[in-house]
Amino acid sequence: MSWKPIENVERDIEKAEEQSALYGGILVKGGNVVEIRTGVIIAARYADKLRRAAFAAFRNVLKQEEILRAVAELNKSLYDKLIEMGVGKLDIIRITVEARVQDGKLIFGEPLIERFVPAERVADVEAKLNECRSKLQELGQRIENLLKEIQ
Repeated sequence: MSWKPIENVERDIEKAEEQSALYGGILVKGGNVVEIRTGVIIAARYADKLRRAAFAAFRNVLKQEEILRAVAELNKSLYDKLIEMGVGKLDIIRITVEARVQDGKLIFGEPLIERFVPAERVADVEAKLNECRSKLQELGQRIENLLKEIQ
């Protein structure tokens, strides 16, 4: 596999040890199922955080190459989902995903991506929503009037 930035892997292994000591980004759900959480981060940092959390969770269970392979696949699918959702690099997100070891392979479940919106944008969206509701109510009234005229 061509994706092997060695300096990043060494750095991530060190950070994984630090993360597992300081933060609870990993939740053992039972048996061989682990929930990995990035915490609240900017979207541009999701790949590093997931790689570090995976190293923290599975460094004593799986080979480094297997962790890298599985996380790389997850990151590719997450990138597509983030683009589809319209998430920008500086948007604030949190990713939660279940992972399990099966036949020596690391398998990730369906990730949950939570997007955090600033209060100013919430106010704008609420204003647009109220505008849409009033237009919808107006259209509903027009349809009722047309139906009365037809009958």
